[in-house]
Amino acid sequence: MRKKILTTTIQTSKIAIIITAAGSSTRMGGGIKKEFLPLKDGTVLSACAGAFLNALKKFQITDFIITCKAGNEDEARDAVSSLGYDAFTFVRGGVSRQESVFKGLLEIERRGNCPDLVLIHDGARPFVSEKIIIEGIEKALEFGASVPGLTPTDTQKEIDENGFIVRHLVRANLCAVQTPQNFVFSRLLEAHKKAAAQIEELSTQGIKKEFTDDTQIWGEFCGAVKVYPGDASNIKITYPGDLKQN
Repeated sequence: MRKKILTTTIQTSKIAIIITAAGSSTRMGGGIKKEFLPLKDGTVLSACAGAFLNALKKFQITDFIITCKAGNEDEARDAVSSLGYDAFTFVRGGVSRQESVFKGLLEIERRGNCPDLVLIHDGARPFVSEKIIIEGIEKALEFGASVPGLTPTDTQKEIDENGFIVRHLVRANLCAVQTPQNFVFSRLLEAHKKAAAQIEELSTQGIKKEFTDDTQIWGEFCGAVKVYPGDASNIKITYPGDLKQN
């Protein structure tokens, strides 16, 4: 019965999507942002966006935000034009991933569509599968927050600043998280507001703090994040050779 109720909830859920594409792509070289590189019949960015449009055909997408670097708005728009989807909203990102996502969340709030969930995805992960997207929604509806993760294949060690091992980590208790990271929208928005206020307060004391991703923000201000199995093919494009792996 619970699974049936959850299935019904999934089908009626309102979903917002934020794809982050405001980074510098310095490690790619070549002078073209990796999200705008050609891939299949479009670009890396259109492959990302298209994966969500295809996976969520039966859902109500309230907002589809793409964050981009200042001056790249037209390029970002061109990069997804092959999809024929006219409801993208392009938001100028910030100096950090955290700030870019926060701006996207504030834009969703400003638009007033009140989604149930928000899915946040790296614009440089074009090989995300429908299975990863749908399972993320299921887990976020059940637990409030979810993220795909992979157990590392190599033995992990913690080292000190001089390069010496200080702790032997248990591989089974570790994971490398991917995206999309999936959250109850209203709670993540409030968590981001608290995180921004905390950073501002610490800056007045000369202390610099930055949250690496949204699961860290959720963990500090909301609670636990459910990890579900990721996909080894769901890589983040970092170097030119990564585009040839799939």
